[in-house]
Amino acid sequence: PDLISGDMESAMAVELNPWVEYEFRVVATNKIGTGDPSAPSRVIRTNEAVPKTPPANVSGRSGRRHELVIAWEPVSEEFQSGEGFGYIVAFRPNGTRGWKEKMVTSSDASKFIYRDESVPPLTPFEVKVGVYNNKGDGPFSPIVVICSAE
Repeated sequence: PDLISGDMESAMAVELNPWVEYEFRVVATNKIGTGDPSAPSRVIRTNEAVPKTPPANVSGRSGRRHELVIAWEPVSEEFQSGEGFGYIVAFRPNGTRGWKEKMVTSSDASKFIYRDESVPPLTPFEVKVGVYNNKGDGPFSPIVVICSAE
């Protein structure tokens, strides 16, 4: 943080993550040296917000015939920004219009399996994974192309 002059009685912490608990301490410094930190403040939780961080490394995994297995790295708790966090898995056969969307309600989830007997092996799909919480829908990951299982 920026240094604050000795006559200041307050300061504002900015760019904190939503829905995260913080504690604060104050440390005084002068020409002679730095003192001990103050006792921690009471725990303060920032307000909820729409999530801003999509999952990383969306990819395909091996599966059974007629399955499309979509995997990703889960978003860490500090970037979930509120309660009710989950994922929106969107996919469509490559070159088609209109996305199929499926909700994955577990914040710890790292994959989704779509089963469809009519999907031939090695069919390419465009895939993206988004995030949501009780405050609304956040961004999607970049689109990747993965193939259905062989």
